Amino acid sequence: MKSFAIFFVSAGITGLLIALFPTHRICRKAERHYTAWRILGAFIIFFVIGYFSYLYLLLNHSTIPFIELMVSLVLFGGAIFVATVVRLSLLSIEELQKAAEIERHRALHDELTDLPNRALLHERIDQAILDAKRNNSPIAVLLMDLDRFKEINDTLGHYYGDYVLQLIAPRLRSCIRESDTISRLGGDEFAVVLPGVNLEQAAAISEKIVQAMEESFQIEGNDLHLDISIGIAMYPDHGLESDTLLQHADIAMYEAKRCEGNYAVYDAEQDQHSMDRLMLTVDLRKAVEKEQLVLYYQPKYSLVENRVCGVEALVRWHQPERDSLLLPDDFIPVAEQTGLIRPLTYWVLDNAFAQLHHWQKEGQHIPIAINLSAKNLHDSETYSQVRDLLDKWQINATDITLEITESSMMADPARAFRIIEDLHSLGIQFAVDDFGTGYSSLSNLKQLPATELKIDKTFVMDMLHDENDMVIVKATIDLANNLGLRPIAEGVEQKEVLEELSRLGCETVQGFHICPPLPAEDILVHIHRINNSRP
Repeated sequence: MKSFAIFFVSAGITGLLIALFPTHRICRKAERHYTAWRILGAFIIFFVIGYFSYLYLLLNHSTIPFIELMVSLVLFGGAIFVATVVRLSLLSIEELQKAAEIERHRALHDELTDLPNRALLHERIDQAILDAKRNNSPIAVLLMDLDRFKEINDTLGHYYGDYVLQLIAPRLRSCIRESDTISRLGGDEFAVVLPGVNLEQAAAISEKIVQAMEESFQIEGNDLHLDISIGIAMYPDHGLESDTLLQHADIAMYEAKRCEGNYAVYDAEQDQHSMDRLMLTVDLRKAVEKEQLVLYYQPKYSLVENRVCGVEALVRWHQPERDSLLLPDDFIPVAEQTGLIRPLTYWVLDNAFAQLHHWQKEGQHIPIAINLSAKNLHDSETYSQVRDLLDKWQINATDITLEITESSMMADPARAFRIIEDLHSLGIQFAVDDFGTGYSSLSNLKQLPATELKIDKTFVMDMLHDENDMVIVKATIDLANNLGLRPIAEGVEQKEVLEELSRLGCETVQGFHICPPLPAEDILVHIHRINNSRP
């Protein structure tokens, strides 16, 4: 029985000694209650000493065997209890710390791409700034987003949109060093922090990113092409804090979009442009709501019939604080970037249809041409809006021509063609605007249900002095006539240009030589004058 007692006491000593290892690990891990765990470790050592003392008594002195066995079992049970509690405490602490690490990772990383999020990005930039101050080195911050990414979500759905975002992260990573930081800020917006990189190197990396993005993405067997716009801000030249650097990189990125370049470097002068753009967005929203927009109409003159054969509706913005009118080039790009193009286009359609209804009631037959934005061609609501407005104003759909550009269909040709076909089924006519300035594709031109081909004014205005412009105008007129389309020359500002266009076989002309854009209350008088005296 004594041998059993010795075994249990020895086992208890072993259990207590084993318990010291997790206790030591807990002391290293536990930030709170550190002292309490050290005291517990000291007690375990004290217990071990006590167990050794009792083992010594067992080996060298004889007592009642039954009592020796009972005491040994109690000591063994106590040792096992202490070892178990310490071990379970260590496991609980480790699980809690692991859960905390997971939560911290989630708090600092984007769930979709597992890239650092905005909060961690700020930490990385702040740390890079501290290092840069010590080493007197620069930092480049790149802010970028995908052009027309919303069209991917609208066309293919958010599942494939998210899939594309997941594919982008490895491409970005392949363009930079392991020590650099890539972050997803949200949506299709990404940022890159490049410590120790100067402006020339940042521009080279931006070019590398652009080239990486030019390679098509394979989605369901289809090739998907994406463009990217990048803004560059440098520490310390463009900011001394993370917020300032990101803000200035954002301004540079929108400058790249505005200039249709791949990347742009922050320029202090862009700040005013950014503020102007912000105020313009706010004012434009109010303009649509408060009827500050007005339609002007420019006649289209038929050289075959020698009369005005229609007008083009051109929107103007009359700001109360300005005497002059803002032209579309000043606010349409902002409307497209901010999503205001949808209510703006609806306002134009509604007012142009109303004007056509009014003219028809007066017995005037004046077809109207209206410009459609690229955003409208990829907006599924465009068809229903046009259909409802035709019903509202009870006008003949064939008297409406929607002018579209080739480049407006490039983002998603299939979706654009589908919307065009739906509108054409209502009786709406189509004209290809600015032909020759974008992606001039004969295959697209052949598929479009267009009746008119408009030659851009950049070729027409200088055609008498530029041989290349003359060749382009003549070729476009011949192409239109051969395809059964009516060629229309824009930007006719001289009588000599009009006469040359007539000689080349151009059917219709439009420009200041015929008549400038005028408000609805003035246009009828000028149409009557033009019809009675040839321009």
